[in-house]
Amino acid sequence: MDYEELSELPEWLRDRILEHLTRPAMDAVQDLLQTFVEDACSLDEVRQLMRSVARGQPMFLPLQLEALESILAEPQPEGTLRWLVEVDCNWGIDDDPTDRGAAVVLRQIADILRDAIEEAEAARR
Repeated sequence: MDYEELSELPEWLRDRILEHLTRPAMDAVQDLLQTFVEDACSLDEVRQLMRSVARGQPMFLPLQLEALESILAEPQPEGTLRWLVEVDCNWGIDDDPTDRGAAVVLRQIADILRDAIEEAEAARR
């Protein structure tokens, strides 16, 4: 969506979009995880939900994917990734309850989101 398209939207919607475009990466990641993962029982359930949203209203999904990838690419304070998985995803990490183990889970979520976005974009062509 470019600026000209934004100018045609109601002010409240423009404000909401601009808020999402300028929010910190960690906020976007937490929102993503709380929306798609927190109540899910499995990665398959996460995949189905992300695919459904990507087919309908995908506007913020690429921004959330970019935020998640940036969090994974940059060093984070000790315990941050584990917190994201255990608190924001509401998932335990039994195999490796460390940031390293949490990064594995978060990368799986990023891969699922990336696939959902690409699949939806291909269907629109």
